[in-house]
Amino acid sequence: MVPGSQSTALVRVRNAGKVVDQFTLEVLGDAAAWSAVDPPTVSLFPGAEGTATVTFSPPRSPATRAGVLPFGLRVESKEDPAGSTVEEGTLEIAPFTSVSAEIVPRTSRGSTAATHDLALDNRGNVPLDAALTAVDADRLLDFEIRPPSLLVEPGAAVFAKVRVKPKRTFWRGPAVVRPFQLTVAAADASPVVLDGSILQTPILPPWTFRAVAMAVVLAVAGFVAWQALLKPAIESSAREQAEEVLAAVGITPPPSEGAGGATPSPAPSGTDPATLPPDTSPSPAPSATVPPGPSGATPTDGRLLAGSAPLSPAAGMTLYLTDLVFSNPSDTATGELRLERSGQPLLVLQLQNFRDLDFHFVTPIVVASDQQLAIVCAPGCPGAALYYSGFQR
Repeated sequence: MVPGSQSTALVRVRNAGKVVDQFTLEVLGDAAAWSAVDPPTVSLFPGAEGTATVTFSPPRSPATRAGVLPFGLRVESKEDPAGSTVEEGTLEIAPFTSVSAEIVPRTSRGSTAATHDLALDNRGNVPLDAALTAVDADRLLDFEIRPPSLLVEPGAAVFAKVRVKPKRTFWRGPAVVRPFQLTVAAADASPVVLDGSILQTPILPPWTFRAVAMAVVLAVAGFVAWQALLKPAIESSAREQAEEVLAAVGITPPPSEGAGGATPSPAPSGTDPATLPPDTSPSPAPSATVPPGPSGATPTDGRLLAGSAPLSPAAGMTLYLTDLVFSNPSDTATGELRLERSGQPLLVLQLQNFRDLDFHFVTPIVVASDQQLAIVCAPGCPGAALYYSGFQR
């Protein structure tokens, strides 16, 4: 019999006892849930016979498996329960197929490829072996189905991946809908055809050029802000920090251009830095303001090491120093480094505050023929040196 239909069987019951008896009829086994006996009870006199009809109504469901299904019919006596009996029979359940499929999403979106999910549901009562194929009428798409075939047990559902890839891509322009069909074919079942599509989009989204233009505008605005606001502020802060460092080593930096204050005039030629007040240090001047040596003077330069023999001018000559560069190669030395002329300090520097420090004087440091120039530091500053240049006459 085919699930979803009905089948009947006639049952004869005979009272072999000696008293009036009532018999109850009941179907046993898996078929009991969808079987009925009419009438369910039969009353008989001794030696009499009665009939009842058993109706089988198997549902059209995967639970009703195809094949031979045994069942039992129990006839129970009310007066003699021990004399009850069970008769056995079989039902031949015919196979049927019912396939349900769905593609999710119905329409995918992508510029180079997109993926769909195929859900296949076997609502029949026999295993389903289905093959999956895809095609588009315009032959503009390539398909990859994993797996290409599915084996589905009754009442179960399985899934497959369908990757759709356009054969040609484009960079710009409106999105284009590419339709296709997915076919599920199985033996003894009508093919199931599913319609799907991919919305092919350009590789470059529409907002790309607006984003590039905005990035250019922001870059230009950032450059203008740097030149007009940030760079002057940073230069001013750096200048202030440099002045603080110079002040920490006892050097008064030259006033910046346009500071609004009076610019001190350079000391008259021949002024001795040792005659300056104790709290005044020679101010470094830009190298562009260092005048060339006077006519008849002999240029001179050299290096004076800390702790080495003092520097003395040539006999009968006076030494004029216009450029001084102090070098401190040690990163751990601390204490004072003094430039002395015949025992009198001209410059006092802190070793921990510099590695290289240079001075350019408009008014030279004068070392007479009977004087000496030396670098003194305690308890010692290995490698510290003074590079000097100037002229003699």
